[in-house]
Amino acid sequence: MIASTLSVDPLEDVAAQFGGTPGFFQLYTPTDRDLAASLVSRAEAAGYRGIVVTLDTWLTGWRPRDLAASNFPQLRGHCLANYFTDPVFRALLGQDPADDAATTIAAWARLFGNPLTWDDLPWLRSLTTLPLLVKGICHPDDARRAKDGGVDGIYCSTHGGRQADGGLPALDCLPAVVDAADGLPVLFDSGIRSGADVIKALALGATAVAVGRPYAYGLAIGGTDGIIHVLRSILAEADLIMAVDGYPTLADLTRDSLRRTCHHD
Repeated sequence: MIASTLSVDPLEDVAAQFGGTPGFFQLYTPTDRDLAASLVSRAEAAGYRGIVVTLDTWLTGWRPRDLAASNFPQLRGHCLANYFTDPVFRALLGQDPADDAATTIAAWARLFGNPLTWDDLPWLRSLTTLPLLVKGICHPDDARRAKDGGVDGIYCSTHGGRQADGGLPALDCLPAVVDAADGLPVLFDSGIRSGADVIKALALGATAVAVGRPYAYGLAIGGTDGIIHVLRSILAEADLIMAVDGYPTLADLTRDSLRRTCHHD
């Protein structure tokens, strides 16, 4: 599981429920470096197994559906538990976060978005001895530069296509990123909705495939049981596709397994 900086529960409480599941912490890097270091340190102490640094969402793109529904929960004080429980954030705030909601939310908004550059990579690498992955890499040159900078994994993602409408599909970017990573683990997400999608990404070289919105749909409909059903369904479909198509192991899934189909109007 990859747990976001933006969450309803503090990262320590989330980690306490992992059991045997490896947990990674997804850092939305704040503008204050001490706060970033504090969040990473807390994640390391809580037992997270890696840090995933988000590169492609230091501000939110144009999302008409969110705007129409006034859907920005952070501005209502939701999903900010990691900040409210952080000693550095509380010190910067100078008061109990519960004392004045408007002041607290305004302080968070000023700290949230940090447009990172390659010059920041040595600092990010210095924050932890945990594996460091960079999320939002879609160009092979960026994958090579990240690898040269000492990251432990590449995460090919377009944030589910929610940030820049009309951008390249992440799946089209994946093969070149895998080649540039040259053996470094490559995680993948964006548009994964089925076991068939998982198979395609694995065949193109992804080390692991992440699922975003589908689990949330399951949660909305059926709570915890809904999440379990969605994940089991994706796994079952992937397993059956491999069996039906004659791929007994993941190693047997290669790019030769796929054929591009062109559709003409």
